Amino acid sequence: MTEKAQSSGLAQPLVVACDESGNDGENLLAGSSPVFAHASVTVSSARAVEIMAEVRARTRSASAELKSKTLLHPKNEGTARWLLEHRDLEDSVSLHLTNKRYFLVTKLFDTTIEELASANGYDMYADGSALCGANVLFFTAPAFYGQRWNALLVAYQDFLRAKSASDAHASLATLEARVLDSLSLQDASANIFLDLIHAGIKHLQLLSRLQLGQGIDHRLRTLDPLIPAVGAAVAYWAEQSGRSVEILHDTAKELTPERVATMRRYLAEPEIAAPHRVGKGVKLAGVTLVDSKREERVQLADLLAGLGRSVIEAESDGRPHPLTALVERHMSRLSILPRVELMNPEAAKAVALGA
Repeated sequence: MTEKAQSSGLAQPLVVACDESGNDGENLLAGSSPVFAHASVTVSSARAVEIMAEVRARTRSASAELKSKTLLHPKNEGTARWLLEHRDLEDSVSLHLTNKRYFLVTKLFDTTIEELASANGYDMYADGSALCGANVLFFTAPAFYGQRWNALLVAYQDFLRAKSASDAHASLATLEARVLDSLSLQDASANIFLDLIHAGIKHLQLLSRLQLGQGIDHRLRTLDPLIPAVGAAVAYWAEQSGRSVEILHDTAKELTPERVATMRRYLAEPEIAAPHRVGKGVKLAGVTLVDSKREERVQLADLLAGLGRSVIEAESDGRPHPLTALVERHMSRLSILPRVELMNPEAAKAVALGA
């Protein structure tokens, strides 16, 4: 825990209201949206009521739960700009964006190559090697392997979503076959990564048991981007405020007491997963689930999440969006988005050291 956090240990938790957009759960490859967005806001309840009332007045919306599609209509672009530029939101919003396909690739890298390195005493997170490797894999593998790469990712997703031991065993065998099929292309420069993935497949056996809830009190949801997004919100706001964080979240069945307890532990002791982050823990005071229709702070977060998702989706498709610069002002540095420049080891190292 930071010195700032320790000095304010008796302070009341910072209440952070959150909501999401584009959530397809663990279906990362064939869901309704290629981007998942999670917004967190720290404005007071009274201020959120005022801001939402102004948005409704400007858009002439009588809806009990205003949605981002209203703000995304061309005639309401001015209102969307007004909201994103609102002075009360300048330091009170964090948008965590996740490219779902890239998120799946990072998981594949982490659960095979990084696990292999960790077993040999090398922390790939510490010097940015994992970040660099995942970006190299994301940007180059489709060109090298074509449909073979997509089939490999589908098999990996099926493995992590398996509902029974027999399904997990079968999908793991399929995954290995897909890796070997891709490796049959002897001229692919990315084969060094697939060789390491193949060698690291053995580490997926333990993960499979945890995914199925064997030996623990709940089934892991490794592929659900909501879990790391909430964790990122806690980490960001705890670091900014030096206080513990109380999450106020729209109802989400994934945020069970068991998963919240696991999240709390890993936030307090990040060195469990990344040894170099020892001493950088933060405190999650709790998670309260609410009906967004009755909580204006969560409705505000919902609007911002929807705006962020739509803008980043457009940019990912090569369609410049007029709100991009305003959305980027609120974007979390912990967002899970591919970046070509991070294929450079030194650039990835700089990001890792600044995390």
